[in-house]
Amino acid sequence: MVKAKVKQAEAVVKPDKATPKARKKAKNSGTAVPSPSAGVDLMSQTALLCQEERWREAALICRRVLDKARNDGNTELLGSLGGALSKIECSLRRQQVAAAVEATRKLLAKEFLLDVGEQ
Repeated sequence: MVKAKVKQAEAVVKPDKATPKARKKAKNSGTAVPSPSAGVDLMSQTALLCQEERWREAALICRRVLDKARNDGNTELLGSLGGALSKIECSLRRQQVAAAVEATRKLLAKEFLLDVGEQ
């Protein structure tokens, strides 16, 4: 019983070493990718999400930090995060467009195959 608890604790502590493509496959297959640990500050978490190309989550966290900086009156942080947020949102839009183009390509390929089969 003690060994099982130790193994379970080790599994929680080990970092995820999967590549972004592997994480995307895992995400699409229905298995959840563990989020960054709660002990990481929001700026580091945003940077980590950007490295993993998880733009939507990064934008949400960046907006939360921007709101906090706006409430605190931290103009320096507002300026730097405003630029970062615009780049994150641009990457998010690019990712969404790429997904739409890929889905359209697959749909057209499927439709083309259906049309050829009917002749």
